[in-house]
Amino acid sequence: MREAPRTPELVSVVVPTWRRARWLERCLDAVLAQEPAPDEVLVVGRAEDAEAVAVVERRAPAVRWVEVSEPGHVAPVRAGLAEARGGLVAFLDDDAEPQGGWLRTLVAPFADPRVACVGGAVVETEGSPRIPRDAGRIRWYGEFAANVAAVRTGGARDVDGVREANWAWRADVLRTLDFGPLFDTDDASMYGVDLSLQARARGHRVVYVPTAVVAHHSAPRDPALDRADAPARTFSYSRNYTYIALRHLRGARRLAFLAWWFLLGDPGSPGLLHVVRGWRRGVPARASFGGKVAGIRAWRSA
Repeated sequence: MREAPRTPELVSVVVPTWRRARWLERCLDAVLAQEPAPDEVLVVGRAEDAEAVAVVERRAPAVRWVEVSEPGHVAPVRAGLAEARGGLVAFLDDDAEPQGGWLRTLVAPFADPRVACVGGAVVETEGSPRIPRDAGRIRWYGEFAANVAAVRTGGARDVDGVREANWAWRADVLRTLDFGPLFDTDDASMYGVDLSLQARARGHRVVYVPTAVVAHHSAPRDPALDRADAPARTFSYSRNYTYIALRHLRGARRLAFLAWWFLLGDPGSPGLLHVVRGWRRGVPARASFGGKVAGIRAWRSA
């Protein structure tokens, strides 16, 4: 795919989509209502999603359709990045609805040339997750403190990773990063953390801004990526985060991670003690440990 020429002062918004036309309409209307408006809006999807194509055609030329043939999460992100003309590219889930001032707030930290990635808040329509004080950072033994996108107070902060449903990148940095074939499968769990850590390893900043807000409406997913499929979700997360942690941690931190990950783990991937004591009922132990082993194999082969 031929990449579009970049214009540093332009801002592009890319929305990957798959069979969520009703939610896509709401997302696009909220994007087009931003002040200032983005310089271009791209929707990336597959040709067989005729309803999404129709949604885009009704909003042309303000919105442009970009076709991708491969399934999954990462393929449309890469296709949108290749087509975007902006030096800054924001990515949104198709079931996210940006609130007023979203885009202006999201891109403001890029005034610092060291900033490569900025993430914003994702407000869920149901539930209120627990938010640790160090949300968005990787602890010394390798645990990623989750739910940074639920933080709504305070100012901008440097983090190790942000949520992919609402984030923006400096295009020339993102183009140089390795998306990795591992994330072309399943639901690409944690691929954003891997990209963020790559950027930080090169000396760039990753920033979280709690005032760049989108409402997340949790639209139904492709049955192949069903959130209710606990074994598949657990396996994918366990494998991917094992790979990411081993790839980015070094020395004693890597050994500490393996000890913690296999003995304790976290709510999405319980370790041996959680399984033995039944602390994480409903999370499949076989999928958890199978994913961890698969992640080690993926890291070694890479």
